[in-house]
Amino acid sequence: MASSVAEILEHVFTTPNPKTGSLPPVHTAWVAFAYGTVFYSAPSDLLPVDCTFDVLAEAACSALKELGPAQAGTESADFTPYRLDGWFPDEPVWCVGFAHENIVTIVTMDGEPISVGLSGRARRELDLAEQSVVFVRRFDGTSRRSE
Repeated sequence: MASSVAEILEHVFTTPNPKTGSLPPVHTAWVAFAYGTVFYSAPSDLLPVDCTFDVLAEAACSALKELGPAQAGTESADFTPYRLDGWFPDEPVWCVGFAHENIVTIVTMDGEPISVGLSGRARRELDLAEQSVVFVRRFDGTSRRSE
């Protein structure tokens, strides 16, 4: 079983999609928070391909703050759970998407999509409150673990 969010992301962002065969983008950076929330990005004017670990971590914290806490009746509370069964056919690995296109929460649990989504949203709330970055992968593939 994939033991950490970093290992799950490494597998998903560096191997072809098992269902479509499409290849992941050459340059993808990601930042993982303590409870499984992830910010990921392609290079941009604000995040150039050579940006530092700290710049990526700051961008992730800013994006999480921008999405903000879940507020009932707004899109900030919406979520869409996707089972990553193509990559993990024998494991309950889920990706919970939100109203921010670069933020998801990885959840590893058996359950119905609604339960997984609520768990992902709760974990995102914890990551927003604590802002504890545990892993950063730069566009060039180098990484730094803070766990």
